[in-house]
Amino acid sequence: MRPLGEKEPPIIRALRLFLGGPPVLMLLIASTFAGLAAAQGRWVWASVLGGMALVAVGLYLWQRWVVRRLLGP
Repeated sequence: MRPLGEKEPPIIRALRLFLGGPPVLMLLIASTFAGLAAAQGRWVWASVLGGMALVAVGLYLWQRWVVRRLLGP
C-alpha cells in the first residue's frame, strides 16, 4: 500500500478507468434500451435488458474489488 499523502501514478488511474468504464457504459446502454422496450410494451426485451444491466453492475463491482485487492485503495 502507498503512504497516505502519495498520489497514485497516472497509469494506475488509466487502468481503473479502462476497467471501470465499459461496465458503466454497458449499464447506461442496457438501461436506456430497457426503458425504450418497456415504453413499447415489449416486456420480455425489457426484462432481458434489465438482467444485462444487473450483469453490468456485478461486473463493475467485481472488477473494482479485484483492482482494489491487487493495487490497494
